[in-house]
Amino acid sequence: MRINLKTPFAEKDAAKALGARWDGAKKIWYITDVSDLAPFMRWIPDLQAATEAASQGEALPDLAAQQPAANRSAGVMTRSTVVAPHCGCTTLPWLDCEHTAAT
Repeated sequence: MRINLKTPFAEKDAAKALGARWDGAKKIWYITDVSDLAPFMRWIPDLQAATEAASQGEALPDLAAQQPAANRSAGVMTRSTVVAPHCGCTTLPWLDCEHTAAT
């Protein structure tokens, strides 16, 4: 029985370590035939709906689409979108130097 997981990107490695697999076509983490669901409970928003749909052979509901848009993550920014050029001196880039100091 397959159960889709609602796994945030920051927790993907933890889900993978527990045995979850990535579905590249649907872009979702899932588990199949797991005897102990306890480690995965934080990523299963509606266990009853997921297990009923899987046992009846139906497609599992898109639980992320059922959430209000305000609760969905817009993603994780991992770097600044503004890149300041470095002057080339030996001062660390995030510290002010004589070339970039505010006047």
